[in-house]
Amino acid sequence: MKDELLQIKNYIDNIDDHGTSENFEYGFCAFLQNILDTFTAKQQDDFVKQVFKSEDSYLYFIAWFLDFTNYTLKGKFQSSYVFCQCFSKIGRVEYLRYLYDNLEFHLIRRKLFKDDLILSFHDIVNNLYLLINHLQDEKSIDFCLKIIENLDDQF
Repeated sequence: MKDELLQIKNYIDNIDDHGTSENFEYGFCAFLQNILDTFTAKQQDDFVKQVFKSEDSYLYFIAWFLDFTNYTLKGKFQSSYVFCQCFSKIGRVEYLRYLYDNLEFHLIRRKLFKDDLILSFHDIVNNLYLLINHLQDEKSIDFCLKIIENLDDQF
């Protein structure tokens, strides 16, 4: 599995930041999905543990992959948990903003279109609480609590 982890890290390192998002979305997502599909549940758990120890850029790409593909992990870690954990470990505020927006989008889509999304209302609220546990700055914590309060009012 170390070879696969190295392949994934090298692939992420070689992604052209100025390239088209289509190449990234379909190239990287297919590449990562093919590797993860060959892993057993235990190997996926080990992969997730390694991801949690990774640099911000790797955390971001893995979280983005899970969101874009709605990939379901086989092991003990749920995809929504890994998604939120990745973002909670990233130190930059713009990533947190993306997470807030993404979770709100899931809820709005669920409410308006009755889509059967991977994240349920309770998953989203639980993940926001999980995120709060990792946040350091009071403003971000207040923002999460405000989202939860608004969500409770809507649903």
